[in-house]
Amino acid sequence: MKVAFVGDVHGRVLHALGAVLMLQARRGLRLDAVIQVGDLGAYPSPDRFDESSRRFHADNPAQGDFFRLLDSSGRVATGVVAALRQLPRILFLSGNHEDHEWLGSLHDAARADVVPVDPFGAFHHVACGHVTEVAGERVAFLGLIEAPGKMDFDEAAYARLLATEPGSVDVLVTHDGPYGMSRSRRGDVQGSARLSRLIEHLQPRLHVGGHYHHENGPRHYGRTVSHALAQLVDPKRDRWQPEPINPEQRITPGSIGVLDTRTHAFEYVHDDWLAEISGDDLDLTRIAAMTCPR
Repeated sequence: MKVAFVGDVHGRVLHALGAVLMLQARRGLRLDAVIQVGDLGAYPSPDRFDESSRRFHADNPAQGDFFRLLDSSGRVATGVVAALRQLPRILFLSGNHEDHEWLGSLHDAARADVVPVDPFGAFHHVACGHVTEVAGERVAFLGLIEAPGKMDFDEAAYARLLATEPGSVDVLVTHDGPYGMSRSRRGDVQGSARLSRLIEHLQPRLHVGGHYHHENGPRHYGRTVSHALAQLVDPKRDRWQPEPINPEQRITPGSIGVLDTRTHAFEYVHDDWLAEISGDDLDLTRIAAMTCPR
């Protein structure tokens, strides 16, 4: 079976759907599952944005595509419906840029650990600490990051996973990464020591995360191979450099990974066609028509 993993989306859900459609078509494969590693950008309305999301949305209009998905009308609806004829639902966990109260209310209302967040059922949020079978693999989900305050790991969820029998989980999906995985531009060590301890305890065959917006891996922690995905679409500008870095809003190489559950091989996608998924107003209907099996 084949499972695709998608890096931080930050609202650009049409880019995510388009990229996964193209992955299937250009690679000639059929995905059994798709998992997004957090920072989908799931907010019910722009007024619920955190300050960082509000600032980036002003210069990157496609970060508002999640609201177009919730609106469920017009050209976007046609494209999403066409895409879902070819794709499995996309599972995602909480990043540090989502409306956690809103997501929690959806779980409370449904009394379920996995809930749809849009009218089409394209994206399903998975509660922190949940363990379930995905494409024949036992997959554990832990959202949020190690940080003081409301973005910190859910203590009950972390404790529940720490109490899970070692070796009983095949894949651990998180938003944060293990401590020491890389350094920031300021030279600060990146990653979570608590996540490192969890990986050492669970010893899954594979760990996949995001958050740091660059491809990083493979790294080895005992029997666990760990990978971090790049951000799906880099912003048009970066405060660290004056020149535009992604004005055409193209998909970032290394922001998508594919797991073959038969061989347990994980591959970052760097294909040239990634550049074809671009723009502030992505035409998902066109991509769905291009990729539809004849």
